Amino acid sequence: MKMIPAMSPAEMADPDEAERVVHSAVSSTPARSGDDVALVYTALRRMILDGVLEPGVHVAQAQLAAQIGSGRTPLREALRMLQQEGLVLAVRNKGIRIAPIDLEELDCIYGFRVAMEAAAARLTVPAMTEEDLSALAATMAEMKPAVEQGDRDAFEQPHRRFHQILAKYVHEPARCRIDLDSDRAERYRRLLMRGDRDALVAADREHQEIVAACHDRDGDRAAMLVADHLARAAFRVAVQLDLTFNPVLTRNALAMVLGPDHARFAERRAGLGARGDEGVVRRAGR
Repeated sequence: MKMIPAMSPAEMADPDEAERVVHSAVSSTPARSGDDVALVYTALRRMILDGVLEPGVHVAQAQLAAQIGSGRTPLREALRMLQQEGLVLAVRNKGIRIAPIDLEELDCIYGFRVAMEAAAARLTVPAMTEEDLSALAATMAEMKPAVEQGDRDAFEQPHRRFHQILAKYVHEPARCRIDLDSDRAERYRRLLMRGDRDALVAADREHQEIVAACHDRDGDRAAMLVADHLARAAFRVAVQLDLTFNPVLTRNALAMVLGPDHARFAERRAGLGARGDEGVVRRAGR
């Protein structure tokens, strides 16, 4: 697995910000919040995504319980939910480990997302109603101030709804899988937003192009734009973290949707440069 070493607090979040996040996650909840699984889950998830709990570190459950004021039972259930998202790993006799930043996981997540969400958009967009288009416009309006202010927290929920609308008319198991992969991708999206000041602006521009295809009920074009949008996010994160890494699954999924020539152009725009498949399949099969 292609792991990236845990980032320092200065890289992931400055100390004052870390203290603010912990305080906010705990003190903003009502009394007895430590007995509420949803609140414990939300607090821990935010601490992981904001880098307060650093990638790759081991944390004892007793330490976490004391830090957020949680009872053992809701903490265990919240950790189980986070484990399903791939944010924490259970380690025998060592409590839990915050999942490291893993570029092979990134490639797996986005390889699936490119293929699945492009297919979902191709099916959904021709069937969209005026109500669906209004819902897309509402998510765009909600994302706009977040883009202007660089507020990744405010951006996340309307962005999630935007992509859910694009998969509205596929069957429920497919929508559940898309939602799961979106959850697993959130940490990588935040890394992109943290490392690229223009990431939100670029995402907004790409969203506008997708909305235009939806208004035309052009499922083929929407599918291509969704695939390009998702793949570029994965490519940018890979370039930020390791210039030598080859996101071969995402590249090939994109080539299946766009065709090889258009996919290579998208790779170059994201700064990925030339990559070959040689060695990648052999290494994956070790």
